[in-house]
Amino acid sequence: MSVRSLPRIGTIPTMASRLETFALVLPVIYEQVDHLYVFLDGYAQPPPFLERFERISVFHAENHGNLHGSSRFLCLQKITSPSVIISVDDDIAYPKDYVDRLVEALDKWEGRAIVGVHGRIFLPPHTSYARNAECLHFAHRLKQPRQVHELGCGTSAFVSSLLDVNPHDWASTSMDDLFMAIEAEKRGLPRIAISRRNNWLRPYSECQPDSLWRKTLDNDAEQTQLMHSFLGRCHGVS
Repeated sequence: MSVRSLPRIGTIPTMASRLETFALVLPVIYEQVDHLYVFLDGYAQPPPFLERFERISVFHAENHGNLHGSSRFLCLQKITSPSVIISVDDDIAYPKDYVDRLVEALDKWEGRAIVGVHGRIFLPPHTSYARNAECLHFAHRLKQPRQVHELGCGTSAFVSSLLDVNPHDWASTSMDDLFMAIEAEKRGLPRIAISRRNNWLRPYSECQPDSLWRKTLDNDAEQTQLMHSFLGRCHGVS
């Protein structure tokens, strides 16, 4: 498969509370993709600045089963030919070569992987999803590509025809990274954190009051149970 020749499709869910950073992320990603899907979560009306962009499709997440952040993967139900899916978040500063770098990394695997920047490796004693893990933070340098258990959905890319997930099948809308790791493992797709320099990606903000990670730190019982299920089938990460 020639990954470099595939259409590049961006997808971003955004909460109304993050309008300011969303407005910064959107034009940077838009210039790097062929089409961009936007899923608005909690917006009474679409932000007026969206009208300036032609190659976008805008949806209200509430109209599609209240999937919240998981709505980003609904783009897979709308794409008719194999494409590279570039999944981004609304609170990260992405560089101008972001999509090119992910496509290049994905091409080296002939599309048979998920590639990304933010990665986590689960560590013994595996009693806590949040705390028993090595985190390869997206803002930190990584000298060499590394296989991980889980990639952050907001810094990842994959080929649509090889990972045709449906978030309506998932039991929760707050564990996308884990569900995607499970879906990839089912299909034999490794998760690869790519090499990068320090601060290639930067957070506009972290651990906001509406952050799912913040909620996970308070109580990760459900995530820990799903992690155990994932580790029972996972191979090849050390």
